[in-house]
Amino acid sequence: MRTTSRTPSRLRRARPWIGLAFAVQGAVAVTGLVWSLRADEGDDGSSVIRRVRVMGGTQLRPHNPALSQVGLDVVMAGGEVDLTGLAPVPGGVDVTVRAVMGGAAVRVPPGWRVWSGARGVAGGIGLQPGVQRADDPGSADLRLHGWAVMGGVGV
Repeated sequence: MRTTSRTPSRLRRARPWIGLAFAVQGAVAVTGLVWSLRADEGDDGSSVIRRVRVMGGTQLRPHNPALSQVGLDVVMAGGEVDLTGLAPVPGGVDVTVRAVMGGAAVRVPPGWRVWSGARGVAGGIGLQPGVQRADDPGSADLRLHGWAVMGGVGV
């Protein structure tokens, strides 16, 4: 009696698709690396910081008392901006997050007032229960801008 197995033929048919998936992910990762090398600016001591991450992650702990802007663009990646080491900055800090299938966390010191103008599409923007909300962007210590598509941003 002879038995036949379809597993080898199914595997043979699936191999090109698996290879294509790896090739696409590799191309996205290389494109993201080149994008981040061209777009990243500043470091934790700068007053303006921008990070771009694709299929990776980043952590920022700014310590410049004159910090004014932080930009974070993540695609299939994650990021964390930890502002807990800063005193309230005169004029506030603008944080812009653009996330696609990724997420970001922004940590603020106790007592900071946060205004959010960010939007989520098939994702969300959330402020933790202990965070003080500001109704007016001019009176906020942190102004959150940007959007999240199939991702999220939490403060």
